Amino acid sequence: MKTRFPSALALAWLLTATLLTPRPATALVPPPGSLTATVSNNNLLLSFPTTTTNYYGLQTSPDLVQPWTNLQAGLQGYGLVKTVTLTNAISAGQGFYRTVTQPKPMQLLLPQGTAFAILGYDCGGISEQVYLTGFDPTNGYPTGNVDLKTSCSAGKAGTPPSVHTASVTVTWDFAGNVISYSTPATGAPANPMFIATDGFNDIVYNAGANAFIMVPVPAAPTDVTAVQSGDQFQVAWTPNGVNPIAITSSTLTATPVNSTNSVLTTTVTGSGTNGVILSLQPATEYQITAVSTTIGGSGPASIPTNVTTEVASIVPSAPTNVMASWTYTDGPITNDTLIATWSAPAPGDSPIDQYQITITSNGDTSATPSPSTQTVSGATLTAYFTADSNPGWSVTVQAHNAAGWGPSSTPITLGGL
Repeated sequence: MKTRFPSALALAWLLTATLLTPRPATALVPPPGSLTATVSNNNLLLSFPTTTTNYYGLQTSPDLVQPWTNLQAGLQGYGLVKTVTLTNAISAGQGFYRTVTQPKPMQLLLPQGTAFAILGYDCGGISEQVYLTGFDPTNGYPTGNVDLKTSCSAGKAGTPPSVHTASVTVTWDFAGNVISYSTPATGAPANPMFIATDGFNDIVYNAGANAFIMVPVPAAPTDVTAVQSGDQFQVAWTPNGVNPIAITSSTLTATPVNSTNSVLTTTVTGSGTNGVILSLQPATEYQITAVSTTIGGSGPASIPTNVTTEVASIVPSAPTNVMASWTYTDGPITNDTLIATWSAPAPGDSPIDQYQITITSNGDTSATPSPSTQTVSGATLTAYFTADSNPGWSVTVQAHNAAGWGPSSTPITLGGL
């Protein structure tokens, strides 16, 4: 017999610990629509509308006082009503249920190259059956077992293929990368319905022979600080509302206030909490924010921190690694090309906006043109001169920023052709 639970009977069903009622999610966004139930023998069929292809999870609490725990995760909606069957739920005595929206899950696998290194064979592909067992108690990363299999033809009619198998215990990071593995597999036996949540609401679960991880979108970072060092901000922040080791990158942004100067951004890969914003303009107020990203997505920006850079007073140092060479044009010796290159020096306390390159003939006053000077932008590290290739030449380079011209590089000499 099937019995529908109308919302009006909610309090009555609470007494038998089989209440079904949608409740507001804590720190999670409840999906639209309502959760309904049908009793079928000892099973409970939970149904809810899905308006998009979002992912949903099903949670339970025995009394609304204890925390909600995950029953199922990664339930993808298709714009229709989704129904989940909880076997023996009536006798299990679980009382309250709710649905929550969740980030898109990521499937956890072994790279095929790693699988081949373990198995030693790859006959048209290696199949993987992955069963997560939980979070590593030492480092907190997801861990589980992977069963590998490939079948190789014997090459003779009537001869059965040779089957090669291996089982391996694997630890992944929160971006799905394999951190370590060992053989043979150890730990709990395969449980195709396993699900676990750590203290940061990271969820790992099995769906048949496949394994998945879901990581929440981070909250806004806190405690953002920025200290000027030369033409850079040294930025630090504290992750918030997320497992720190689950952060895949952080984006730092310095936005000029009441200025037409460029917005500056930098991305820090991994879970680091320090970064550098380059090319600050002098005497400029910047609004600095940080954004954390996981495989679940990017969170909101931090509360802005405003810092004003100092008036430029430190000129760049001398450029380094100055080199010169000829490009021979096989034409008149007064029409060859001298190419000068260099490496950018320390910029001082404002960005380098231009370089000045000077070439001077070595003792031959008839060489033309001598000396010759050229100015290029601060983003350029190469200069070209049309010059007489008979004599040798000396080449020097200077860098300029808002504080003025820095010292010249040590002269380097280029012989004639």
